Amino acid sequence: MSRFIKEIFSGTELVGTVNLISGIIMVLLWSYFSIKWWSVAFGFLSVFFLIEAIWHYILTDYFRHIHKER
Repeated sequence: MSRFIKEIFSGTELVGTVNLISGIIMVLLWSYFSIKWWSVAFGFLSVFFLIEAIWHYILTDYFRHIHKER
């Protein structure tokens, strides 16, 4: 069981999850304040966090694939 938890909650996947949650929050803030000119910052941050989340999930899957072959 501990191996399963260690594999699921690896460092890169945890960072990806935090980035995904942050990106979703930024999208919600951006859509709520879309009338204001400074909400563009939330839009840029949301795109950044969502791209980082996707990158960390891809990296985690790549590491799992490498370690399965060993």
